[in-house]
Amino acid sequence: MRETNGKSIMKNISPTILPHFHGLSFEDPNTFMSKFVVVCRTYDYTFDEKKLKLFPSTLKDATLYWFMRLERGSIITWDQMPQAFNKK
Repeated sequence: MRETNGKSIMKNISPTILPHFHGLSFEDPNTFMSKFVVVCRTYDYTFDEKKLKLFPSTLKDATLYWFMRLERGSIITWDQMPQAFNKK
């Protein structure tokens, strides 16, 4: 991310680079979250709001359904997201 005239510009991340999580029994949520964090760091998505905006695009099937049912405002920091995700 860089600043231009006081505005933050996010680097584009190709959807093919993002890890995806379906919630299948053989998927490891901790490995998925680690891969997500690595991609975020690589593309300078270091602020909570940027990671929180990107995160839903990595979810598929049951995990996307879980995310869409979260109460609005129930997760406001990045630290809360992995906790909620691993709890589910």
